[in-house]
Parts: sequence; C-alpha cells; structure tokens
Amino acid sequence: MDEVSVWLVDSVLPQEVLDELHGHLDEGERERAAGSHPARRREFIAAHGAARVLTGRALGIAPGAVRWRIGRHGKPEVDGLRVSLSRSEGMAMVACTARRAIGVDLQWIDEGLDVARAAARYYPGDEARHVADCPPPHRPARFTGLLARKEACVKAAGGRLFPGLRLPVRERGVVHQADGPYRVRDLPAPTGYAAAVALAGEDDYLVREHRWPGQGVAP
Repeated sequence: MDEVSVWLVDSVLPQEVLDELHGHLDEGERERAAGSHPARRREFIAAHGAARVLTGRALGIAPGAVRWRIGRHGKPEVDGLRVSLSRSEGMAMVACTARRAIGVDLQWIDEGLDVARAAARYYPGDEARHVADCPPPHRPARFTGLLARKEACVKAAGGRLFPGLRLPVRERGVVHQADGPYRVRDLPAPTGYAAAVALAGEDDYLVREHRWPGQGVAP
C-alpha cells in the first residue's frame, strides 16, 4: 500500500529558524517572499522552507539542493518524489509520497462568508443543499471541508480550481476527473481549519501525520 507523509507547519517560528529557512530558498522564492506583506512573508518562508527541508530529507539531499520544476498551472515538481504544499492563514501542510500524483489542501474556515450562497453558485446542486441544510453555525465548516477535498483533487491533477468547484466530492472516496480517478480523504486539521489529501488512482493509501518542527502526532 502506498504511504503518504503529511506535515502540519506553523509559521509562528523563532526568527532564527525563519532566517535558516530563508537561506534554503532559491532566488525566485526569495523574490516572492520579499514582495509579500510581513505576516504573509513569514508564512511563505515557513511553508516553502519547510517543504525544502522535508523534501530534501526524503531525497537525502540538502534543502537548498532541491530543484523545483514548475509544472502545469504552477504545480511544483521534483525528481524522485511527489510533493504538494498548501498554506492558509498562518498554517501550512506539506505532503509527499513516492509514486502517485498528490494534492494536499489546507483551508481556513471563514465564519463571515455567506457559504450557502457561495455553494449555491459554485457547487453541484446536491452539495449546495448539503451545505444549506446544515445548522447555520456549522455551515462554514461543511462548506470548507468540501472545498478542501475539491482543491486537493485539482492539485493532484495539476489543474485549476475554478472548474474543479463543480467536482462532486460529498461522498468521500474516489473522485473522477477528466484524466482519471483520484482517491480523496479528509485530514485532521487545527481548530478553525479543514484539510484533505488526494492521490491519483483508486487504490487506498496509508497517511502518516506529523508536525513540523516537532514529533509525529500519529504512528
């Protein structure tokens, strides 16, 4: 069975750690970080620096030696490993696996969004009803959980989110996209967030969850 390693990354890190992570970034990543708002800059450095550390560890190379290729629609790729990165409101997730195309998504739950209206506009009809039928206090979490599944599938396929909003993901399991099936599953996430991971193909897989930096939180 394929294994997926998922790390939850907090951007609230000591400055010396952020400085070290910044040193791992390539020129393009440093330029993107420099052009960001200070709070977003910390988030970017933490997420992309951690992705380099974890990818390098898996490949047996230094973080700065990781050479990303930018694939279709901006998806980063590296030889020898399948990697996906997501960041949202101060947190990030990095996921990797050996063989199958992978997508991970972490979403902050926006309690102020009119999610019933958004679901009616963008989601398939049964999913829009699924959101609208939920008690109002729980609607944002339900809407965002579906969104995380959709984006994980889209990222695994290397596509764009907007067309993927119509993907039917209410039933967890196998989701069929134009290029084939993807198996999606929810991930544990911090309070106020939702997360999901998807791998190409119908076969199931084992997920191992960790925090970075820190100890693994699941066997």
